[in-house]
Amino acid sequence: MRLRKYTALMRSQIKVDLAYTAWYWASMFSVTMRLFILYFFWQAVYANKTDVSGISLSTMLTYAILATMIDQFRGGAGRDLARMIKQGAIAIELLRPYHLLDKLLAQDIGSKVSVLFRSILPLVLVSILFIGVDRPQSWLAGLAFVGSVLFAVLLATLIDLLVGIFAFYTVNIWGLSVLQDAVITIMSGAIVPLTLFPDWFQTISLYLPFASLVYVPVAIYTGEIGASGILQALLVQIGWLIGFFVLLRITFALAIRKVTVFGG
Repeated sequence: MRLRKYTALMRSQIKVDLAYTAWYWASMFSVTMRLFILYFFWQAVYANKTDVSGISLSTMLTYAILATMIDQFRGGAGRDLARMIKQGAIAIELLRPYHLLDKLLAQDIGSKVSVLFRSILPLVLVSILFIGVDRPQSWLAGLAFVGSVLFAVLLATLIDLLVGIFAFYTVNIWGLSVLQDAVITIMSGAIVPLTLFPDWFQTISLYLPFASLVYVPVAIYTGEIGASGILQALLVQIGWLIGFFVLLRITFALAIRKVTVFGG
């Protein structure tokens, strides 16, 4: 019964997202243009080279395509939470018969399903028809890639919600959201592989959760993380998931003590 109500919330969010056809087509066009920009950029970089830091053009294009796809799943739930807090709707939400974080997570999963149809499928079609994507290094790498992407999407949502909780203290988290997007975009490897950065930057990034959002799944797919390292990479992602889940619950429980309701 409890699962049914969250499933219903997820389905309703999918319907809401797909109802806005203009937004649907605009998102599809935007992500397709981003993909072509990345394609021509890397074509220009490799114009007189066979590889960059040991990475061939086909591998780099595969990395760029997959990283762009995964990056489409980032963000949303934390901003929804912050908006509720700023507008005062949080008081009503806390009285309803569900845990607010579970509701936001269910709706976010629904949004991610919408993104799958709105952005990911067009990217897959364009990539196969016009650009070309390397196959995974092995069936194990392909299977692990799917699992790693699921962990990455959930982890991104937990991080986003954790940032959203700061609205209990600051009311407006626009600055924090901008900082969050910038840090994740760079340190997750969403733009370029982390291996292209200096060694010290790679070391710092790999010890932080952000690498698990984009770099780890794609590195598993391309073979940069070999078969012997796949299990460790997945366990690290699971560890970050558990850690952020516990931290999120504790932080939320402490933050809602600051809610004060006036009137009746």
